[in-house]
Amino acid sequence: MALIYLSAGGNVHVFQKPRFIGVKTGRTVIIYCVPSNPNPFNGSFPVEWSKDPTFEKQLQDSHKIKIMKGSNVMNASITLKKVETEDSGTYFCRLKGSNGPGTELQVSRYSDPQSILMRSRVKDVIIFIQGLLLILCIVVPLVQYYRLEKKEDAIYEVPEDDHIYEGLQIEQCGGADLYEDITAYARDTDAAWEVESPDQE
Repeated sequence: MALIYLSAGGNVHVFQKPRFIGVKTGRTVIIYCVPSNPNPFNGSFPVEWSKDPTFEKQLQDSHKIKIMKGSNVMNASITLKKVETEDSGTYFCRLKGSNGPGTELQVSRYSDPQSILMRSRVKDVIIFIQGLLLILCIVVPLVQYYRLEKKEDAIYEVPEDDHIYEGLQIEQCGGADLYEDITAYARDTDAAWEVESPDQE
């Protein structure tokens, strides 16, 4: 990658390489801090590293971070081991009070194609189940309403005979029926009519 040159205060100009790094988690990353002219430094020279351009919080050697001093034959560097997503950011180096332009590090998680395909299938199944539940929520009430209508129609039946007077009791006065049986006084309609002539006296 091309080296980006930066002018800083004093006679020392500092640049970093590379300027951008994109890796997956678990990788090891090395960033170099290079002075424009290393000859003025006698022997090795210290270098400071920070993720803050103000260098309020500097990075220190640890089990994960390894800082190497620079010399006339070797550039200063910082090594980040087994990087994680929280290691993403911009790393700045400083030599003799001069800051480098910074190196941006982006760490992303490794994605297995099989796991991506599996997640896609799971999403498809979830969408299908949601659609099925929506259909059931619409169809079930309609079926219940239809069955209720049929049940109401089956309960109501047209009576074959009218029983208007069914259950009525005949009131009695003095032990005799209030209504007399008039069938005994009914005349036989089939009997011949007798016509009385005016001459018959």
